[in-house]
Amino acid sequence: MKKEHEVLFTPMKVGSVTVKNRFVHAPMEGTTPIEWMTGFKFNENSREYLLERASNGVGLLIPGITCVKSMMGNKWLYQNEKMFLGPIKSLMDEIHQYDTKFFLQIGAGFGRVLVMQEMLKKAMTGKVLGKLTGTAKLLSAASDGMPNVWDPNVLHRAMTEKEIQDVIDGFAKSAVLCKQAGIDGIEIHAVHEGYLLDQFTISNTNKRTDKYGGSLENRCRFVTDIIRGIKEACGEDYPVVVRYSVTSKMRGFNKGALPGEDYQEFGRDREESIACARIIEAAGADALDADNGSYDSWFWAHPPMYMPLACNLDDAAFIKQHVDIPVFCAGRMEDPDISSEAVASGKIDGVTIGRQLLADGEYCAKVESGSIEDIRPCIACHNGCFAISREKNGITGINPVGNGHCAINPRTLEEKKREITKAETKKKVAVIGGGIGGMEAARVAHLRGHEVTIYERSGELGGVFIAAAAPDFKEKDKMLIQWYIHQIEKLGIEVCLNTEMTSEKLGELDAEEIIIATGARTRSLNAEGAERGNVMNAIEYLRGYKETGDRVVIIGGGLTGCEIAYDAVRKGKKPVIVEMLDDILNVPNLCAANSNMLREIIRFYEIPAHTEAKVMAITDEGVVIEEKTGKMTIPADSVVTSIGYIAGAPLAEQSGKNVHVIGDAAKVGNLMGAVWQAYDIAKDI
Repeated sequence: MKKEHEVLFTPMKVGSVTVKNRFVHAPMEGTTPIEWMTGFKFNENSREYLLERASNGVGLLIPGITCVKSMMGNKWLYQNEKMFLGPIKSLMDEIHQYDTKFFLQIGAGFGRVLVMQEMLKKAMTGKVLGKLTGTAKLLSAASDGMPNVWDPNVLHRAMTEKEIQDVIDGFAKSAVLCKQAGIDGIEIHAVHEGYLLDQFTISNTNKRTDKYGGSLENRCRFVTDIIRGIKEACGEDYPVVVRYSVTSKMRGFNKGALPGEDYQEFGRDREESIACARIIEAAGADALDADNGSYDSWFWAHPPMYMPLACNLDDAAFIKQHVDIPVFCAGRMEDPDISSEAVASGKIDGVTIGRQLLADGEYCAKVESGSIEDIRPCIACHNGCFAISREKNGITGINPVGNGHCAINPRTLEEKKREITKAETKKKVAVIGGGIGGMEAARVAHLRGHEVTIYERSGELGGVFIAAAAPDFKEKDKMLIQWYIHQIEKLGIEVCLNTEMTSEKLGELDAEEIIIATGARTRSLNAEGAERGNVMNAIEYLRGYKETGDRVVIIGGGLTGCEIAYDAVRKGKKPVIVEMLDDILNVPNLCAANSNMLREIIRFYEIPAHTEAKVMAITDEGVVIEEKTGKMTIPADSVVTSIGYIAGAPLAEQSGKNVHVIGDAAKVGNLMGAVWQAYDIAKDI
């Protein structure tokens, strides 16, 4: 362990509980041991996940939200004594064997941030018969008429005082069961991220005239009554942590503020946050688990790769100056150099680590052992953990594999299903292509005991991901490439660089299994002038193979095109985006936190985006496009095409029972698809 990291392994007090170190597992959807959407039952998938993190040194485990009432079925959490005193208690006994503490996060509800899937939208707009039950019946906010974040045309009603009191009672009764089950404390979710309790605390989302509206004390009453109710039911020494957004970072409804932007706070600002935090402390809270943001500025609570590391640290350190209870900080806090300095200097007390613990369950143990280079880095893509995306007509897309997974670690929340075991028969395995998919396949095949060789036609490993990682805001992508290269070297896997494989050579290989991971072909622009010297594809731009002038037109407004525009403007260029569809960032399963921040970046830098535009020609003057309003020429010194890829590189046409085609060579997709497919195929060879 580096000497400066030792402070991360010193104990801290949270109320009456001593946590062995400063690492707190951030609550993330999918990691809770309680399934609560349609009732309440033990989530068996979480057991191995939680135990792996406990056994690898996490001091305090806080799983994702368990709502005090089920979404459907009209069930309360406290009505499940058998579950708490059975499998939950058993899990606590196992977790405590590692001297790890466990706080259950309990939530009051969603209000206006409720994800608008089609069924719920129809229910809210009265297009289906029957009555909603449980939390879904409380499709409500602090005040009447609050617009839904995902579809502002859907308006929420206010909770009644009776409903509020029922929720308060539900927290207290549930906390009693938690204590009986051996759960070490409660985290209340939350005055945080714009969820229901947060809506009550913010004046612009709370226009009530009863005792839960008006003054800040009244707006905080819902959460303070919950804190007092838990303390009364469980004793003053039973710890209660509050998940807390120091500032909302809102410019308005569905308008987020970027780091460093000068704006008028629409939600909770620093000044009000001081008073709010002190009210919560006075009510009996034992710690604040802090970050920033709301669903209107979602990229603060769920920071993408465009957000700097430790993006919430300054605000967490600010609020710590005004309270006497411990403050944790979440938000890209995985760099142990940054987090250890923050703790050592007294800026914060605990380091809340989220998606990094999805990417690598051994993170804490590797920091402690000094094996920093072996930590698989989180790349902040959200593709596996929280791919909730905006789709047309206000309907929201949900991650098809379920939230809480990881794009680059297929084992996360599927530890048993995807366990790597030794192969019964050792084989010679040839991997054609040294990109991320190829390296993952080689790594897993080697761990199973096979003899593996990678054949890469270029002089370096990393494939097309080298280009994807090129922008300066993709530091974690670069780290992922280096992590894979380090693993390949550490495992002693043979690598043959500058070796282009042909069909003939493929047939001559001394290999019993062949994995083809050669990627896809770049799609060419079909327009007059596309062959001009100032035209380049996305890879040529990102790798710096061609220089660009000041005026850069990017053809294609998908994720790569918009990232290129951001990269170009950071380099002092004047980018313009041209997209044939009716909107930019029309990318399946792209997390709204990522797309929202990119949209705000494009807004902030005033990058023009022409949608529903067809490229007609590229001339000396620029790019000729046709829009609904007619033709126009966009002046351009350079043109970058980012119009996608075509699956099926030549070798992908090979067939045979021992030939496996993976990644973009089989079907163009994202990194998660390539890694998961590579993992599963190698695991089964």
